[in-house]
Amino acid sequence: MLKCHTRGEFKNKIKNMFKKIVSNLPFSPALVGQLGFYAKRLKKEETTRRLGLIFVALALVVQSLAVFQPPESANASSQGDFVLGGIGTSINNFLAPYDANTRHLKDIMNYVGITREEIAASQYTRWIAGNKLNFGLTTYHSYEEGARQYNATDQNGQTTVTFYSAPLSYRAGAGATFRGFVGYSSRIGWFGIMSACGNLNTDIQPTAPTPTPAPTPEPPKCNLNPNILASDENCKSCSGNDSLWIKDASCIPNIIRTKKAINMSQGSVDATTVTAKPNDQISYTITAENTGLSVSTIELKDDLTDVLEYSTLVDAGGGVIDKNTNILSWPDITLKSKDKQTRTFTVRILENIPATAQGASDSNSYDCVVKNVFGNATSIKIDCPVPKIVETVTTELPKTGPSENIIFADIVFAITIYFYMRSRQVKKEIRLIRRDLNTGTI
Repeated sequence: MLKCHTRGEFKNKIKNMFKKIVSNLPFSPALVGQLGFYAKRLKKEETTRRLGLIFVALALVVQSLAVFQPPESANASSQGDFVLGGIGTSINNFLAPYDANTRHLKDIMNYVGITREEIAASQYTRWIAGNKLNFGLTTYHSYEEGARQYNATDQNGQTTVTFYSAPLSYRAGAGATFRGFVGYSSRIGWFGIMSACGNLNTDIQPTAPTPTPAPTPEPPKCNLNPNILASDENCKSCSGNDSLWIKDASCIPNIIRTKKAINMSQGSVDATTVTAKPNDQISYTITAENTGLSVSTIELKDDLTDVLEYSTLVDAGGGVIDKNTNILSWPDITLKSKDKQTRTFTVRILENIPATAQGASDSNSYDCVVKNVFGNATSIKIDCPVPKIVETVTTELPKTGPSENIIFADIVFAITIYFYMRSRQVKKEIRLIRRDLNTGTI
């Protein structure tokens, strides 16, 4: 019956064989044949050690390149950033677009309640995500996930831009650390401005600026609301209930937006329950329903920025896609009480799924997940290529710095050199023994 040996046991066996051959060689010259076998075995082991040394040296070179020249993200900015390209370590890089109201930055800060003086007094430092909020021009999260929407206005009270907030922990976890400028606002308290994208962080949600109340009109009063004149254009009854004032808290439109996604290529199943593969067709259906009592005219649009990273639009469903913003929109619709309308469009997953690195300022970009929000969020996993799988795995590995990586590589390199030199030394000993044997000295 054959007995299997581990590599370590085999090496010890060879070492013991060498000692036995050398000690008995003067008494039994016939053992020189076994000495030749041992010499051949050492030659093979030396070749293996030499190859191991070469590969470890190459790995050390690659490791050094990865440490001293780390890869940069292919998409360093996002349309959701307040300042495209970030602001770096100078607050002037934020104040310049603020003064020019670029991307309506000044309108947003006025809505939140942060003044220019408070921004200029902020200091460059770092903070932990924790329970803080992150504000941006786009969102990938639903209301149930904590996302909120705000409409900033100009000095005339006209809406200029819509922006959103969501928990900062969604970017990289509650323990993640961010760099930027931290200040204090008399209205909203602590705030931070992120260096990577210029986005705002706060501890609390802002409230809309309180408008200056109009003077109370004199009688005659509106029979539906005694606080306004009968001649007021708002002295109207609710379309869903004649006994209610049109502005009554019960007479408001309540628009419910929902979305569902169906994978047509995998048996028309819920697309969020399966992994989408190349060339799969995904059918999205968006629904807007008015459950309130009054009529409402609403915009009907869907941001496909994240969707189109891994797919192409093959059927717009009567809508029009903006190539610059990737927003699919339809004409505004008017919904009476209890009215509901739907729109359906279709995308096809790319045949060659890109291995683009995950976004630096937007962790949802190129993350092998297609996420889309229209009321509720739909998240569809994508069957990404191997490089993206490697990227995902490496982000989950322990966080080590350049020093730890170099030290580990040096240790492996030193161990490889030791075993290589040991093989050379033993080979030299065999050569000396065979020479002494041939000359008759042993």
